[in-house]
Amino acid sequence: MARLEEQKISGSGEGRTMFVPPMEPFGARLIAAVFRSIGYNAEVLAESDETLALGMKYTGGGECVPCPTTTGALIKAMRDRKLPPEKVIFFMPTACGPCRFGQYAKLDSIIFEKLGWGDIRIMSPSAENAYSGIDNSARMRMWHAIVVSDVMRKLVMKIRPYEKNRGEADYAIEELVRKMEASFETGRIAPISETLSQAVDQMGKIATVPTRKPLIGIVGEIYVRSDPFINGDLIRRIEKLGGEAMLAPVSEWILYTNHLTNLIVREQQHGLMATLKKVRSWLETNFFFEKWEHHYYEIAEPLLHDRREYPIDRVMEIGGKYLPWQFEGEALLTLGRAALFVTHDKADAIVNASPMFCMPGTITSSIFPKFEEEYGVPVVCNFYDGSGDPNQSLVPVMHYLREEIAAAV
Repeated sequence: MARLEEQKISGSGEGRTMFVPPMEPFGARLIAAVFRSIGYNAEVLAESDETLALGMKYTGGGECVPCPTTTGALIKAMRDRKLPPEKVIFFMPTACGPCRFGQYAKLDSIIFEKLGWGDIRIMSPSAENAYSGIDNSARMRMWHAIVVSDVMRKLVMKIRPYEKNRGEADYAIEELVRKMEASFETGRIAPISETLSQAVDQMGKIATVPTRKPLIGIVGEIYVRSDPFINGDLIRRIEKLGGEAMLAPVSEWILYTNHLTNLIVREQQHGLMATLKKVRSWLETNFFFEKWEHHYYEIAEPLLHDRREYPIDRVMEIGGKYLPWQFEGEALLTLGRAALFVTHDKADAIVNASPMFCMPGTITSSIFPKFEEEYGVPVVCNFYDGSGDPNQSLVPVMHYLREEIAAAV
């Protein structure tokens, strides 16, 4: 069976090809660049209707859609390129809580074994230990990659809806992401800040048209809300309907798993070992995770002064009004983040994006009617399985919000 392991990332890469799931367009590319910096032939898997159909052929049909789309993308890459399985690594982290995501890697290992690819190695660090199965130096650079990709995505999301010349923001950000990939491939941290400064400066020079548009906060399951292929290009659909989108960042999940580890230790363990774990978690959070998050947002301050991140304990505290933190997973973050989008960022509506059959998504969808009454904003709960057009549900909401804004002018 395919080897499932929390493999440490080190050494020369041994000539192996590392495939990274395309969860978030910028982040996946930068994480692949981190792997390339230590010798892996790392690349982001390509998604299409063909890869989704191929994945569904080999899965059971009840899995949430990120499972078949990532599985199908790897199967297609293996077949098209005739890669030797023993030279392939599939990067598939797992998650905690009531979520099928934690089972993807196990199912993939069974599928690959049946296909005769039992020698594929599945790199599967876990959220249950804040992904500490990854070698520390690579883990640190991955954090830089995640935060920087969040910042760059925010830059283009803030500029593109208001650009005077259509396509200018997309062209600029693509060139800047390529430069950022090259910065990460050096294996050094220093070039990253310089490249991000260039990105902020260049995006700030794009001519924009000052106008008021509906602001829509996007929350939900991390893969579906972040992956344009799966969510029907949700961000651009909002923009096409005359709005501006704000997307919950990928970084919040890493901060959440780190904070969750500390909460579990506090509740379940005592004595010297518990104290040492608490100290380590505090040091990591304050002197690494939050330090670099603040650093990169300081660089982006000229454009993102009103798009700074909230402390993760604040997100969890607000989400805790609806669910206890012991109910692990994205539901707590979805609710807390949605509330902050409304109260802090003044979002006009919320979109809750989840895969079909998603347990956290089903739970939050049952709570959001109460949320709507409490905060007075519409919430659209969309479930995605790769078929149809769930985003059609946005049309009447966006029409109403545009009319409301026009009437207020």
